Amino acid sequence: MKSYCSFQWGLLGALLAGTAMTAGAADARYAPQASIRGVANAADNASITNVGPVTGTITALNYDTDGTTVNGLYLGDSETLLTFDRPVCGGIGSLGKVGDPVTYSGIEVSFSSGFNTVIVKSYRNGSTTYAQNGSWSQKPAPTAYPPAAGLVTALNYNPVDGSINGFFFTPTGSGSAVFVDLGLVDSTLAGLLEGAAPVAVSVTGLQLPPRTCTQSAASGVVVASSLTIGGTAYLVGGLPSYAGSGR
Repeated sequence: MKSYCSFQWGLLGALLAGTAMTAGAADARYAPQASIRGVANAADNASITNVGPVTGTITALNYDTDGTTVNGLYLGDSETLLTFDRPVCGGIGSLGKVGDPVTYSGIEVSFSSGFNTVIVKSYRNGSTTYAQNGSWSQKPAPTAYPPAAGLVTALNYNPVDGSINGFFFTPTGSGSAVFVDLGLVDSTLAGLLEGAAPVAVSVTGLQLPPRTCTQSAASGVVVASSLTIGGTAYLVGGLPSYAGSGR
C-alpha cells in the first residue's frame, strides 16, 4: 500500500460524496459521471473516464481503518484501486485474492500523481462476478402474492420481546418456500400459529424482490396482508418486522 493512499482515498471520498460508496448509504442514488466531473477536475487535476473491459492481476488488498475489512483491490503495480459501491455478498474480500487475474469496467478517476481509482460497474474473476446494474433507484418492485395454501414449517420470533413476527412457509404443490413477514400479530392469531405443527394456512400479500445475499433456505420474503386458518381469514400487517417495529 502506498504511503499516499490514505490521502488519495480521502480525496476520492470528497470527490464522490453522494455516490453511495458504502453499504451504509444503500438508499442513496448513484451520482452520474457529469455531476462529479467538475469537482474532480478542480482537485489534484483529476480526470474521469469510462474504462473497460480491462484485464489485470490483483497485487494487494486495501482495508478500512479497522485493518480487517477489505474495501478495495489493487491491480498491477498498485497504482490502480478497484472500489465497489454496492454491497457484496461475503464482502469485497470474497471477490478475489492476490494473484488472481480479473476483468473489469467502470469509471476511472486518475490523479496527477499517477494513482487511479475505479468505481467498478462490472467485474469478473473466474466464476465470481459483480455488476453495478445502474442506479440505486432501479430496484425491482414487489409483486402480488396471491392466496397460496401450504404449511407453516417454522415460526420466527422478535428477539426483543419473543413475540411471533413471521414464519417459514412451504406452499402446497410446486411453489418455492418463502419467509412470511407478519408485522404486528395479535394474541389470537399467535395462539393459532403456535398450535400443533405443521399448521395449514393460506397466505396473501406482497412478495419482495430477493436479496443478493441470503442465509435462509427461503427463496424470498412475503409481507402478508391476510392469513386464512381453518376457513377463517385474519388480517395482518402494520409495520413489517424489517422496518423495526419494536413490538
